[in-house]
Amino acid sequence: MQNILLLGATGQVGQALRASLPAEYFLTAPMRAEVDFQQAGELAATVSAHRPALVINCVAYNQVDGAELDPALAMRINHSAVAELAEACAAHDIPLIHFSTDYVFPGRTVEDGALPALYTEADAVGPVNHYGRSKLAGEQAVAAVARNLVLRVSWVFSEFGTNMGSRIVQQAARGQTLAMACDQFGSPTYAGHIAEAVWLLAAELLNGTQGGLYHLSGTAAASRLELARALVGAATDAGIAAEGVSIKPVSQQQFAAQATSPIAPRPQWSPLCAAKLGERLGRTLPHWREGLARTVQGLKVRGL
Repeated sequence: MQNILLLGATGQVGQALRASLPAEYFLTAPMRAEVDFQQAGELAATVSAHRPALVINCVAYNQVDGAELDPALAMRINHSAVAELAEACAAHDIPLIHFSTDYVFPGRTVEDGALPALYTEADAVGPVNHYGRSKLAGEQAVAAVARNLVLRVSWVFSEFGTNMGSRIVQQAARGQTLAMACDQFGSPTYAGHIAEAVWLLAAELLNGTQGGLYHLSGTAAASRLELARALVGAATDAGIAAEGVSIKPVSQQQFAAQATSPIAPRPQWSPLCAAKLGERLGRTLPHWREGLARTVQGLKVRGL
């Protein structure tokens, strides 16, 4: 049985990976208090102590607005620590799977309702905020080793932890009015679908297949407003939310103006094209709507 070291096991992707662990693997999943990404040398020591067959890193500083206030912290966790982890894995010939983000792209402009092309792996990057810059630096450190996989994900939602999906469903369950941006677009992605793809890719890496850079996202682009409407609809069907929960469309500029703290700039259009990964796996990745019912039912079981 092969040992896999999972870092960030309590996040939503980490929890989805734990919930779907294939029987042929043994998982080592240290908690946050056991591995400090802010402490130099910790990650190298962890890899040396466990000597896993594969490392999956789900740890990230993902507070987009917080990164504007403390870019050094974001860079430490998303780049310096990741570079240390990649070097430690390379020293022991251990492949690494690392997650990045659609925010490495500058974003395209949506004009007169005409939707731009989805971003591919070949498109030029150019982050517009400190979070995106730190994640880009981290993915570049990982990509320097041929056996490593960098997976860019976008707008992850699930029944695990606190995320955009769980917040929307919880607000709907309380009958609160939701104000959602109608002019910001991404690729909503269910964490369970990410986990399914990762375990397929893990098997390839462990069998000696090369890594690379791939977009792992739900099929089709959506605005935050469209995602919210779909989640509230699923919650209503499940009896969690009452009929007629109000969802107010606002612009991203209006949303930022209502905030009580500084808001980092976001790309207006950053949906990802996952065709390259679909070709590698030999199948089309699921549409993001296929994760709605599982998210809502999971939240219902957990009592929201």
